[in-house]
Amino acid sequence: MTLFWIISATMMLVALAILAPTLLRQHAAKSDATEQFNVAIAREHLAELVKQKEAGDLSEEEFSQAKQDVELALAEDLEGTAKGPAPLINAGGRWALPLAALLIPLIAIPTYLQIGSPELIGGQSGGPVMSGHGKNGQMPPVEELVKQLRQRMEANPENADGWFLLGRTYMRLQNYPEAVFAFEHVVELLPEETAGLLSLADAMTMRDGRRVGARAQELLQKALSIDPASVTALWLLGNASADKGDNATALDYWQRAYPLLGAEPAMQAELGQMITQAGGSLPKVASTLPPIMTTAGTASNAPQKAGADTAAGASIVVEVALAPSLMEQVSPTDTVFVLARAESGPPMPLAVARHQAAELPLRVTLTDAMAMMPAMKLSSFPRVKISAKISKSGQAGTQAGDMIASDSFVETANPPGSVQLVIDRVVE
Repeated sequence: MTLFWIISATMMLVALAILAPTLLRQHAAKSDATEQFNVAIAREHLAELVKQKEAGDLSEEEFSQAKQDVELALAEDLEGTAKGPAPLINAGGRWALPLAALLIPLIAIPTYLQIGSPELIGGQSGGPVMSGHGKNGQMPPVEELVKQLRQRMEANPENADGWFLLGRTYMRLQNYPEAVFAFEHVVELLPEETAGLLSLADAMTMRDGRRVGARAQELLQKALSIDPASVTALWLLGNASADKGDNATALDYWQRAYPLLGAEPAMQAELGQMITQAGGSLPKVASTLPPIMTTAGTASNAPQKAGADTAAGASIVVEVALAPSLMEQVSPTDTVFVLARAESGPPMPLAVARHQAAELPLRVTLTDAMAMMPAMKLSSFPRVKISAKISKSGQAGTQAGDMIASDSFVETANPPGSVQLVIDRVVE
């Protein structure tokens, strides 16, 4: 115990030694960088207006009005920021050093005895430390959240939304047998819902090594009878026919799916390759196309969605999950926002991804391509704050009743493999 207090006292003395030169010497007050930042933003905005005018998107009158608006906004931002030469600061340092020497131990020691682990000083062990969000500030592992959700569902087996969320989570963890178990409950409770039928067929296909079995084909045929424009059903049924060597039937399914993928060029190109390799011709694509139909899982033999993951510049992968305790408070149509902001800087988001709660748990990639302004992108800042929330109103601003996750801070030049966020608190 004596050694512990000697080390603690040494650390306090080192801290005071570091502070002393700064507190005792005269130095100029730091200039406020807000003015420079506001001017830079205004210049960028004005440059964008000039480009729009030169491109013919703005008339002379519209350009003049927009320019006046920028100048007015800048004037309001700069109001009260003008200042003379920075004053020298030296008076408080002489008193601050002895005051710090007194306050540091007076605050640090009682605080440690109150919230620390003083029983460990003498070598005693109070047992294992339990991890969990809110207990020691760390997020519980996804496996623990899944276990909690599974327990809730077994206690309330009539909750189809809960089984659907559990199945999606198992799919994310690539635990396909358990995903089949969860989606079986969804189909039992909602036998006419295509999302459940497609998700169960997808989970079965992945469990069986990407082979579309007889039961999965029955589910896909039923889903297709309910929604003839289901891309997932058409794609997978085509795969099943191709596996049997029935290229004619496979081409029929794939050629029906091909025009429906107009909003997903990467997937359409992949399906086009499959069609041509099977000896078919690509159907003509209409100018106005229906959007792609999505399912709860990842289509077994469909390519991953392209776009953000391949964007140049900084990128951060974010995985967002929902705490089981909030499951009953979330509607599938609630909006999920995943965004990045500068750790030190303006509150304007650097990148934003918008999804629906029905997609949870979800995995998104925030990139420079999502920046709202050229100078306000991920790679422009060394560290960023990653946030996630569920908005009941669909608005970006946080309101009472919204659900949020604890923020995570990331170095943009060296991001982790993925940032995991759990939405587990309601805004009061």
